[in-house]
Amino acid sequence: MLDDILRVSQDGQRVYLSAGNAEHASDQPVEKKQIKDWLVHHQAGGFFCFDDTIESALTKLNTANGDRESEDFIIAERRDATIEARIADDKMTAYLIVNGACGGRALRGDDILSTLREANIVRGIKKPTLQKLLSASRRLKPGEYLDVPVAFGRQPVAGEDAHIVYLIEDPADRIRRPKERDDGTVDMRDLGEMMMVKQGQPLAKLIAETPGYEGFTVTGSVLSTSPGKPMTLAAHEGSEFSNKDPNILIATIAGIPRLQKDGVAVDDALSLDVVDVNTGHVNFEGSVVIKGDVEVGMKVTASGTVTVGGVVESATITAGADIIVQNGIIGRQVAADSDINCILVADGNIVAKFAQYATLCVNQNLELTLHAMHCHTQVGQSIMISDATKRKGTLAGGEHEVGEKVQAVIVGASAGAHTYIHCFPRLPLLKRQMVELNKDWEDKTAQLDKVKAAEAKLEALPPAKRDAAMVERISSTRDNLFEALEEIEKAIEETDVTIATSYRTASITATKSLLNRVHCTIGEEKHSINSEHGPSVLFYDNAAIELKPYQPNS
Repeated sequence: MLDDILRVSQDGQRVYLSAGNAEHASDQPVEKKQIKDWLVHHQAGGFFCFDDTIESALTKLNTANGDRESEDFIIAERRDATIEARIADDKMTAYLIVNGACGGRALRGDDILSTLREANIVRGIKKPTLQKLLSASRRLKPGEYLDVPVAFGRQPVAGEDAHIVYLIEDPADRIRRPKERDDGTVDMRDLGEMMMVKQGQPLAKLIAETPGYEGFTVTGSVLSTSPGKPMTLAAHEGSEFSNKDPNILIATIAGIPRLQKDGVAVDDALSLDVVDVNTGHVNFEGSVVIKGDVEVGMKVTASGTVTVGGVVESATITAGADIIVQNGIIGRQVAADSDINCILVADGNIVAKFAQYATLCVNQNLELTLHAMHCHTQVGQSIMISDATKRKGTLAGGEHEVGEKVQAVIVGASAGAHTYIHCFPRLPLLKRQMVELNKDWEDKTAQLDKVKAAEAKLEALPPAKRDAAMVERISSTRDNLFEALEEIEKAIEETDVTIATSYRTASITATKSLLNRVHCTIGEEKHSINSEHGPSVLFYDNAAIELKPYQPNS
């Protein structure tokens, strides 16, 4: 029966089922399984089957009544393995989709290569993946397929900026990181040896910028990169470039190193055991190392760094660089509203364990590990008060003017002292500067209008009547005014950017507790804290000071 209605084409590529002829009718209906078994028996079991067509043909076959003409249905055909490419929208990944052979030719290596060429997939091709794909494709059953990523683009990698690697320790780090005991605890009283360098000792090394790496898409498009920014290593006083390596600085003298943004300076060092009435006041061109204390009423002035191994008590220290105090800074206020008798002024940073009743003027940063109590500070950049564990560090009482931000573990006091903090105190100065710049711009613009009017009058005269000297003077004045206006406009823009940036960076952060009696000013906006809060940060937003919970790394 089945041999009467089923046949394989002469070229062996298709299988036909004839239905509708009464000669093929039978009392028993033909089922789909019988068709599939016949295909297997005639070596066509692997052909691609048109299942819907088989169903339609069997319906016609099993209901044939002799009135219908016989119709041939193609129910299966031999198919070779197929392959096509797919590229992701960003062109960073390419896929090959392989449909298994259905009784036909298996996938060949040439098929893979030609498909890649036709799709213009030319870069980032993983050859081992292609080999595995070819092998796996031969194990696919009819109807199965593989969808495999075979090529990957590469994102561009920006070059790294040039930077300096310091080959010596920052002297201030001795305060920030006290010496560790064998049991892992730290001894706040033992901060190790004073930091000194020897003549010829390497100080810093310049690591050059890198060019970066271009990226590419799987279709071969180049994704451009940007090289790192260069920087210059500078030889400051007390240092020079090594003869062996021009990217390394070495010390020309023995002394105290002072880290700079673009190198290292080495100061000639004066070493003293203490500063008291026996030594008298100290005024030294270079750095001063005091192993012990600076006692009451004494003055120390140095063009470099002043390092104190003990405490500073009711004394005055002025430094052209940093002031590093291994222990505390202690002053006194003789009477209410009177001046504090301990004053430290540094053109760089002040780093100490603690400070109380002291006036601290710092061009850069003030860093304390324990507390600042009832101090008056003027800080160009930031105040940071915290120990290495971030569990201790209190700012309480006093008045503090800070260029950028304040961060302490605890800010304020639960009772007693009021704490006044003013971030971005330069705002009034910048506003006055902006008013003056705008007035200057208006004046110069009015002058330019007059010059243009005079120039127009001259141009209206016949050339023979024009005074050449006058023409030259007017032209020169006009050009000078244009140049001046450009400079003013640039200064206005820079001042505006400075104001906006300063507002963004100004903040007051308490990483553990923000207590009451804290009076905050950012720019000209004010906000007082009259209740206790947990970890908090105050910042400027939309013409007001906002308070929100502090979250590390936010």
